Amino acid sequence: MAILMKPSDPDLLIFEPQIGGHRLTWLQYITEDFLHLGYSITWAVDLRTESKRIIQERLAPLLTRVSMMSVFNEHGGWRGGSKIKSLAECQKISRSKQVFVNELDEFISNVLRRAALGIYPPTSLKGRLNGVYFRPRFLTDPVWPPGNIIKASGFRHLCKQQWFQHIYVLDEYLISSPEINNNHFHFLPDLWSGDYSCSSEDARRALDIPLDKFVFLHYGIGDRRKGLHLVVAAMEKMATGSNIFLLCAGQIDHDPALLKRIETLEKRRSAKLINRYVSDEEERFAFSSADVVLLPYIHHYGSSGVLSRAAAAGKMVIASDEGLLAKRIREHDLGFLFPTNNIHELQQRMVDAALLHNERRAHFRTKSLNYAKTCSRETFRNALISPWSSAGK
Repeated sequence: MAILMKPSDPDLLIFEPQIGGHRLTWLQYITEDFLHLGYSITWAVDLRTESKRIIQERLAPLLTRVSMMSVFNEHGGWRGGSKIKSLAECQKISRSKQVFVNELDEFISNVLRRAALGIYPPTSLKGRLNGVYFRPRFLTDPVWPPGNIIKASGFRHLCKQQWFQHIYVLDEYLISSPEINNNHFHFLPDLWSGDYSCSSEDARRALDIPLDKFVFLHYGIGDRRKGLHLVVAAMEKMATGSNIFLLCAGQIDHDPALLKRIETLEKRRSAKLINRYVSDEEERFAFSSADVVLLPYIHHYGSSGVLSRAAAAGKMVIASDEGLLAKRIREHDLGFLFPTNNIHELQQRMVDAALLHNERRAHFRTKSLNYAKTCSRETFRNALISPWSSAGK
């Protein structure tokens, strides 16, 4: 752990205009850690009625410790007319010298394209841009698709002119590449948080899941890129009377046909669907109740918090053989891989997992728990604040 130093410029603006997915969870963690470091925090967030209600509900413990301002003007448009200008205007109003963008992907592509043409962000942001870059695709492949060439050019211009201060990426392999191997870029683990030590039996009782089944978990939204339809198809092909059971946890509201197929599996007592926002406690129960966690993603780029949570619960995974997730699973021996989109191979890996001997299951559990140490809440905090605390920023 780095020695904590009082920041010389203690006012920090955190910019997060969205509320969906992981956004508020990450806003919580990042805020907690900068408060721990001694910063005074202002949130630039969406304060329109419904978004404000959700923020107040989910982040209630932090509300007395931060100030808030809206990223939108009185007419509902972005302050200054664009996201990057809203960031600069919020910085000016809050009088914060430093800004941290919870997810740089919010506007970075446009900023890079404009920088390639010599059009730069507001000057007040120069040397003060910090944030998490979740999907820096152009760094993985700087020439394809062709638009990446333009982004890579803009990126080089911004780096050369020192617009960035601390930028975090979630890819431990990418951080060592020559493109970004400098003091302004850092690896940040895709963390898990909370207590995943609940027994499988207790977790299943809490969620009303059969105790005698071999449970596969698909966690998250039912978007096609998450591959839930592949899992459902694999389940439909399982033999009648199979001991295999599917738990789906997360809101699915865009695919009535898929919902009907899951309902059919439920009637066969082969599945359970929790079709809504899942609380933190229910999330931990879901992972603790599973024997295997599924990540059948389709052309997924980057990291996944589902892998971290599976590791925290000591669960092996079955995932598509592509990208960063497959690389991690291979290196750390966290489970099985199958060819992307291949329902037959997915089904076979599920059957193979259900037939594993206890010794192999124990092996995967040990590997998973070891990997979990690399993406714990404490590891995340150290990675986030070390560049700031060591420099006394």
